[in-house]
Amino acid sequence: MKSWKIQYTILILACTLFLNPSGFAAIENWQASPWTQEKTYVEKSIGKLGFGFLNFATGWSALLFEPARYSNKFTGILKGIWRTVTNEAGGLIHAATFPIPIDIPLPDGGVHFDEEPHVP
Repeated sequence: MKSWKIQYTILILACTLFLNPSGFAAIENWQASPWTQEKTYVEKSIGKLGFGFLNFATGWSALLFEPARYSNKFTGILKGIWRTVTNEAGGLIHAATFPIPIDIPLPDGGVHFDEEPHVP
């Protein structure tokens, strides 16, 4: 009996977060994807495909990098799991919908390997 109440509560919480744009903003810094700066349709489509493939193929690396960015390792591990899920799913969606140049923002603009790690 209690099990369905917990599942129902989690479902309501997830729907509230994912259907409410301010819920997204409270969790992460959702930025536009870099391919949106391209000029032509072909450049945007190719950029979106590459961006999607990069995030899908390397999204798991957040499990390694995020704990190193936080002094509290528990927070870093949770953030790494969250970023892995969002980058992998977002990358798959970007790659699958590359002919349609509509952006789906990812946390901090997706996977980046060119930045120095920061410790909040």
